[in-house]
Amino acid sequence: MEAIKITIDGVRFSTLEEFYDEIDRLLTKDLTWKTGHNMSAFHDLLRGGFGVHEYGEKIAFTWTHAAKSRQDFGYEATVGYWERILQRCHPTNRGWVQKNIRAAQNGEGPTLFELLVNEILDKEDDYDHSLSLDDET
Repeated sequence: MEAIKITIDGVRFSTLEEFYDEIDRLLTKDLTWKTGHNMSAFHDLLRGGFGVHEYGEKIAFTWTHAAKSRQDFGYEATVGYWERILQRCHPTNRGWVQKNIRAAQNGEGPTLFELLVNEILDKEDDYDHSLSLDDET
């Protein structure tokens, strides 16, 4: 079966919340409720079954204006992401989240952009998506 082709356009968002809105627009159809805006919900949308693709069906993603998104979701945004996680995470996870905050503050570890890319390309789940990054568009 041929993969569904979907384009993520970095011009359409600058924040993580806007990214999630865009992903909702791209991967859902005819829902009577709004999906959660977090990595877990993003993962669920990638698995399928929300109107655009079936569970496990492959998507060939192209991320246009990826250089803009790479900048938007660099270390500064990554620190903010982990700080928001810290506010609501279970107390037993606080040390791990604080470690991620310190790493991002030092320009180390994966950026938010890389976390999103890695989620799309996750090969340990029931989906096998591909991703092409287009920095020039």
